[in-house]
Amino acid sequence: MKLLRARGRSTAAVAAALAAGTVPALIGGPAFFVASMLALCCLAAAIAVHDLATMLIPDRYTLGILLVGFAEWLFASGDPEVLAVRAGGALLLGGALWLFDMFYERLRGQTGLGMGDIKLLGASALLVGIPGTGVQIMLAASAALIFIALRGMRLRRPLRAVAKVPFGTFLAPALVIVWAWLPAAW
Repeated sequence: MKLLRARGRSTAAVAAALAAGTVPALIGGPAFFVASMLALCCLAAAIAVHDLATMLIPDRYTLGILLVGFAEWLFASGDPEVLAVRAGGALLLGGALWLFDMFYERLRGQTGLGMGDIKLLGASALLVGIPGTGVQIMLAASAALIFIALRGMRLRRPLRAVAKVPFGTFLAPALVIVWAWLPAAW
């Protein structure tokens, strides 16, 4: 029970930090954008904390991000053509990452990305498009490298190329940053 309370508090703290970091981007925005951003902050925080603790990204959180993307499309334009382009890009990116992961696993004998990361990036592409997802991956990879380096120094262990990284912990907050601060990227 203590673990659940600690995760709940951690999720609330991460969500509050993400929301505080996006407040300037929300000023003057329409109500649906503010509501979407707050929902996205909560979902990203839940993914970050859960992935850090378990190395898994629950589908319910990814589905929540997909629903935020759909709601954003509905309120922003409602144009079926825009949704088709966004959904096509999301499917294309998810499929390409899945194929990459399959080939990587055959080549190296272990997965590179988990399916949770692939589904999260596919859902992210619905919100920020493929260019925005590229920025998201760059931000997340930079943060993950810093995390791995600091963890290695703290534990006094050398960096290993096969170290497991809870990448969703960095991907989800990066999505919030890209969606709030780089709308020109998508």
